Amino acid sequence: MPFMLSGPQEYPPHLDHLLREFIEEYYHVARPHQGLDGDTPIPQPRADAPITGPTKLISTPILGGLHHRYQRVTA
Repeated sequence: MPFMLSGPQEYPPHLDHLLREFIEEYYHVARPHQGLDGDTPIPQPRADAPITGPTKLISTPILGGLHHRYQRVTA
């Protein structure tokens, strides 16, 4: 039987999981959008003051490492 995408309810479970992870955890929350002046469709809280002193960058893999979400924190 050929694989056909005719609606979200017919996606195989693994594909549904990947699409949800990409859209809900990366595309709308972490990925900057040029049309929104670098913001995301679901705005995230921003720090009131810039981080001073030593920092480190935390990388969170999305889609098994295909994309990453980065966050700078104090060291």
